[in-house]
Amino acid sequence: MLGFFRRDPLRASTEPGRSWEVGVMEIPETDGRALSARWQRGADRLARVGWLVLLAAVAVALVGGAVAAALPQSSGDEIGSGGGPGWRDLPWIVSMLGYGLTVLLGLPSLLAGVWDLGRARRRAGVRRALPFVGPVLVFAGIELLPHLLNPCTIPYELGGRDLPGICETDPAWGADVASRYHLLDHALVGALPMAAFYRLALRRWRPDVARRRAA
Repeated sequence: MLGFFRRDPLRASTEPGRSWEVGVMEIPETDGRALSARWQRGADRLARVGWLVLLAAVAVALVGGAVAAALPQSSGDEIGSGGGPGWRDLPWIVSMLGYGLTVLLGLPSLLAGVWDLGRARRRAGVRRALPFVGPVLVFAGIELLPHLLNPCTIPYELGGRDLPGICETDPAWGADVASRYHLLDHALVGALPMAAFYRLALRRWRPDVARRRAA
C-alpha cells in the first residue's frame, strides 16, 4: 500500500548503507542522492553555458556600441523612426536577450541551491545559487550603473555650459548620454565591470562554472 514505509532493522544494522522497505520492494536511500547529483550536474552544465552566453552578450554590446558610436546617425536608425527597430538597435536587442537567457540558464542552479539550503547545507546552497544570483545582479548593474555614473548630470546641474560631447539635452528630462553613444555607455560602464566582478566571484566560489571545460 502507498504510505506503508518501514525501515528494515536487520539490514540497517548489518550494512553500511540504509534501505527502506515498501511492502515487498526495497528502495536504497542512495537513489535519492544519485538523483540529486544528476540534477546538480545538469544545473552546472547549464551554468557554464550561461557564462559563455553572458560573455557573448557583453561582446555584442561592446562591438555594436562602438560601431554605432563611430558611424553618423540618421533619422531612420532608431526605434520609432519607421515603426520598428533600426539597425542601431539590433546589438542592444541581441545583448539584452543574451542577458535574459543567462538568467534563465541559472535558474536550475537556484533550485539546486534551495535543495541544499533545505538540507542545512548553507555554504553549498549559496554557492550553488551563484550562477543565478550573479547574472541577476549583472543585469541590474547594466541598467543602473550608467545612470548613476552619468557624465552629463553634474555639468548640466551646474549650468550646462561645458557638457561633454557625448551628451544631449532636453527640457523634459535634462541631460543624458546621446542615443548614438547609449549602448556603448551601458556596455563600458555597466556590462564590462559587472561581468568582471561576476568572473571574480565565480573564480572564488564556483571555479567549475568559469572553466572552459568541465573537469
